[in-house]
Amino acid sequence: MTSVAEVPHSAAAGGRAFIVQRDGDTAVVWFDLPNEKVNKFSTPVLHELSSVVDELASASELRSVIFASRKSGIFIAGADVTEFTTVAGPEQARAYVELGQQVFTKVANLPQTTVAAIDGACLGGGCELALSCDWRVMTDSPRSQIGLPEVKLGIFPAWGGTSKLPRLIGLPAALDIVLNGRTLDAKRAKRTGLVDEVVERGILLDTARKFAARGKRKRGSGRTKFYIEGNPLARNVIFGKARKAVLAQTRGQYPAPLKAIEVMEYAMANGVARGMQREAEEAAKLVSNDVAQNLVRLFFLMESSKKDPLAAKPADVSYVGVLGAGVMGGGIAQLVADKTDADVRMRDIAWKAIGGGMKAAAKIWKKKVERRRMTRGEMQRKLARITATTDWSGFSRADVVIEAVVENLNIKRQVLAEFEAVEKPGAIFATNTSTIPITQIAAEAKHPENVVGMHFFNPVDRMPLVEVIRGEKTSDAAMVTVANLARKMGKTVVYCNDGPGFVVNRILGPYMNESGFLIEEGNSIESLDKAMVDFGMPMGPMALLDEVGIDVAAKVAGILSEAFGARMEKSGVVEKLYADGRYGKKNGKGLYLYEHGKRTKPDASVYKLLGIRAPHPADEKAVVERMLLAMINEASLILDEKIVATAAELDLAMIMGTGFPPFRGGLLRYADSLGLPYVLARLDELSSRVGPRFAPNAPLKRLAERDGKFHQAYARS
Repeated sequence: MTSVAEVPHSAAAGGRAFIVQRDGDTAVVWFDLPNEKVNKFSTPVLHELSSVVDELASASELRSVIFASRKSGIFIAGADVTEFTTVAGPEQARAYVELGQQVFTKVANLPQTTVAAIDGACLGGGCELALSCDWRVMTDSPRSQIGLPEVKLGIFPAWGGTSKLPRLIGLPAALDIVLNGRTLDAKRAKRTGLVDEVVERGILLDTARKFAARGKRKRGSGRTKFYIEGNPLARNVIFGKARKAVLAQTRGQYPAPLKAIEVMEYAMANGVARGMQREAEEAAKLVSNDVAQNLVRLFFLMESSKKDPLAAKPADVSYVGVLGAGVMGGGIAQLVADKTDADVRMRDIAWKAIGGGMKAAAKIWKKKVERRRMTRGEMQRKLARITATTDWSGFSRADVVIEAVVENLNIKRQVLAEFEAVEKPGAIFATNTSTIPITQIAAEAKHPENVVGMHFFNPVDRMPLVEVIRGEKTSDAAMVTVANLARKMGKTVVYCNDGPGFVVNRILGPYMNESGFLIEEGNSIESLDKAMVDFGMPMGPMALLDEVGIDVAAKVAGILSEAFGARMEKSGVVEKLYADGRYGKKNGKGLYLYEHGKRTKPDASVYKLLGIRAPHPADEKAVVERMLLAMINEASLILDEKIVATAAELDLAMIMGTGFPPFRGGLLRYADSLGLPYVLARLDELSSRVGPRFAPNAPLKRLAERDGKFHQAYARS
């Protein structure tokens, strides 16, 4: 029997992060960061790994080294992002980047054959460590993902990833991964050439040993030779297209992708070593800028949203009912069947509607099949988990029922009463209302403690936010069960207390109203949309109105106007469009014209309908100011009323629910950057010049008068 010895290394704070297990002429370096759920590279961990690699380099009896993880579902999550928040400036940032580069260069220069045995997430620095190895073997586990998501933090891969990846997988594929922060599952990674083999978890190490037996890998040849050595003209064309695509997508507001292109181009012309020097130089400048800092804050907000602040334990959910088989209901049913282990029962009053819901669900999966993200067989198996009915059969088994019927209080109360007549004890009724208070819906319920808001955003499969709303009598158990289900569905959860419109729609109310007033003043549709897109919104308010549905917007505007009075004063735009039968994208008739379901150009007949003779381009600065100050003013009241607990959570809701530009840090982070005294002064001026709807509210006045900040005044204690 071969002797096995484990040699601990203990340079990391809190205990050893690496254990070297020697088995004959092979060493397995196990990464198991103590007191952490994931493996990540901090400065102490990098120093410890450096020490480990130095010892391996001098071990002449070893022929191969395998890097593996002892954490379930995680190989290496990447760099320790907390260190980004403590960087004092570019010099300190550069020292951190260069440390990682030095360690991974040592790995690449080991005399032994090196293999990365990847089981679980292999992201950022983890992927760059794997790139430094001769071979990469990956399990077929759904949790196994590999990629370089650094641009999502406002930086780019600077531990060699930007310089090395094109030489491994070719320039076009490398650009796609680096510029989009892309992660790949094992099968796609193998097709791309990022990993060499995909295996079942049980034979991962055996397969890694077989690759180790092949010896060192020949570098700098293969599929990438055409791009690297043979055709600089082709490279220039590819880089030019990449720059054009990035600018079209980001409008230059995110510097990291453009810097990544610059570094990649330099590295391909000058070699990996000089490319890595350029990586360190350019990445260090990005780490401490406002964009990166805001994106890092967003990262921590999203991580925090995964942890429940309530002590109650979520109930198991194995059977979910969906009431309403429209586009929203069908999308919810698809998401449950796709992302969770629960079976789904969908109900509507007509089989025609159910057919539409099933079609909506199938359409989402078909796109995945077309993109080779799943097989047709997998699609059919998931679709088979959705059953449907026009009565209440099967609903007595439901642990959670998600109601997605029309936005009408009486109808919602009716379906709640009908469900309570057949429900099993403890079943939860989660209403997908967008504006109606949960307490009103539950007012006549037998078990109001089991009624909770679960507000999805459209389209359900793409919009990442779910607002989980507490009614007056909603229990903690119902809240955490619904939040846990939403997280399993891949959603970001923000807890809200009850009130019309909750957080996102209540803030969007004045935003959309103001866009209506601006149109009535004669500003053109396209110039209003351009102003907000240039600011960083994913689409302008007019396009958003069409996307959400003018019919839906009319109902929401009515509810908010009734609840808040003059502060939510309505322009006449939405009502006139709705009365004219314009529902937006869903019926191909809105503020824009549509061809084959795609938005083309503004519909000139809208101006005649609204009584506007000569529309003119808007003053972009004035548009942005009016739209945003209206939102900031309302957000201040929402915080004061404790509809949401913190400014950070409100920012998260706006980013995930509306696409508020992440690089600006969120609505209230943006307000803090302007300075609240400035915000107050501009609201006072607009109130006197434009209308009393801009009158600054009392909580904002109090905070501005002491030159406070939202993120300090409304932080979790």
